[in-house]
Amino acid sequence: MAFRWLLALSLALIALGPAAARAQELTRAVRERCITSVARIEVDTPRGTLSGTGTVIDARGYVLTNFHVAGHADQRTGLPGTHHARRYRVAITRTERDEVEDRYVAEVVRGSLPLDLALLRIVEHADGTPLTSADTFAPMTIRDGSPELGTQVWALGFPAGVRTVNITAGQVAGFERNADGETAWLRTDTEFNPGNSGGALIDRECRLVGVPTAVSDNVEPIELARPATRIPAHWLVALRAGTVLASEPTEGILPLSTLTELVDVHLGDSAGRGGELRFYALPRERPGVVSITPRLDMGIVGAGGRILREGEGQALVTASDPASSLVIVFVPRGQSGAFPRVRVRYTPMTSPASVAGSGSAVRGRVALADGGSCRTFAVLAARDVDLARLSSDLSRGVVSEAEFRRRTHTIAATDDEGAFALSAPSGPYVLGFLTPSLGAQGVEAREVEVPAGGLDVGTITLSSACP
Repeated sequence: MAFRWLLALSLALIALGPAAARAQELTRAVRERCITSVARIEVDTPRGTLSGTGTVIDARGYVLTNFHVAGHADQRTGLPGTHHARRYRVAITRTERDEVEDRYVAEVVRGSLPLDLALLRIVEHADGTPLTSADTFAPMTIRDGSPELGTQVWALGFPAGVRTVNITAGQVAGFERNADGETAWLRTDTEFNPGNSGGALIDRECRLVGVPTAVSDNVEPIELARPATRIPAHWLVALRAGTVLASEPTEGILPLSTLTELVDVHLGDSAGRGGELRFYALPRERPGVVSITPRLDMGIVGAGGRILREGEGQALVTASDPASSLVIVFVPRGQSGAFPRVRVRYTPMTSPASVAGSGSAVRGRVALADGGSCRTFAVLAARDVDLARLSSDLSRGVVSEAEFRRRTHTIAATDDEGAFALSAPSGPYVLGFLTPSLGAQGVEAREVEVPAGGLDVGTITLSSACP
């Protein structure tokens, strides 16, 4: 399959040819003020030197840009969510005819993979000397609220690697929404050029309206800008509080757990017309199986973005797969333009013939009422643990998986035949069964007495049915 479906993403990230600058209606005073907030960002990678644009949004030197300027946004260039480098060269515009120089060094402190946004912090001068109180930066005001259809806008950036700022003019031509009803994109006829990625789309008052991000090819190219209203609110709250931001993991790579099913409904922020890529982080327990409902094209991505293996609806995770490996799924857009609800679960592979730990063996087999094959976990807990309630809290996210494991004695996944084996000292217990794909309804428990010689509970038929 080799992920041929990626070719269906008819998306070129700022990949049009040069455009003529036409900003006659932007007053000189506003233009001169705006361009001092525009930054050129450059980084050396094994694929060559990459450059893009950013916008200063905090006087301390915080620069907003696209994530694909600062890091790998898909598996074709590297592991999704990782940064191109630790440090980036930054040049700030002073005048409209200024050929900018790389005077500063910045580091990535925030990143959002689904939104394709990143925040860099200027940390020192290019020669390694620290910043001083004399190093001030002119922040651009972020516009409150979404612009109206037809609002005149201008794109500022450094196209095709040039070192003088470029301005193109146009208007807001339309909007695109995601599955949550939020404005995912501003469509505009303002021409974007290679290198404009991460720059500023402004209104006539020099307020940031959006971030030029992509060009989507349909009948004719449509320039797409991420609305400024989608800048993560917690980023802005931290900046306004004066917090010094340190680097944090990339947002938008959702973690999978072994005991609960992840339901991903936050779809539609990608610019892909046919669909979008989603990424999930794997648990530490290996080997295991990742299952996706509905059955979608998927794969396991290793170091350097290499596809380790592929599948449709299901993929194996081996014990030798790197700890940083991710699950990648292509989620197609439906005919109505909506995205399906995606359910993802991870099931460790265990052998009921081998019981970890010391104590007596508790063995048995689980069968579902409808004869289905949903993977189930067997759990032993002390009698004073309300396992049904604890399991329900786990499935609803009230307690974490770590807390659940701390409050129970032992857990094991059933095999493909429904068999399980647990180890425990003799004594009274609650034996419970969790079926993650059924959520809070997939929890059943009963009391058992484990003798010194072990216990075989036989086949237990659960009342729940597979979805």
